[in-house]
Amino acid sequence: MIVVKFFGIARIKFKEKELHLEASTIKELAEILAEHFSVKPKEFKQFVILVNEVNINKLKMFRTKLVDGDVVMFLSPASGG
Repeated sequence: MIVVKFFGIARIKFKEKELHLEASTIKELAEILAEHFSVKPKEFKQFVILVNEVNINKLKMFRTKLVDGDVVMFLSPASGG
């Protein structure tokens, strides 16, 4: 199982703190979540996505492979001022 955690705007938008799902890539996870929340998969591109605390930008983006026990976090993008 993959542990999916939501923070900030993601938690407010989807009204979930944590889910446990099966997925083999971030892309597949986004598709599963989109179906679960009745939104389009591209909705998840607006968030910062971390796999085991590493930004997917430093991995293989949406092609990043997932294995049992991985923790995927969806965070609001930072804004400064």
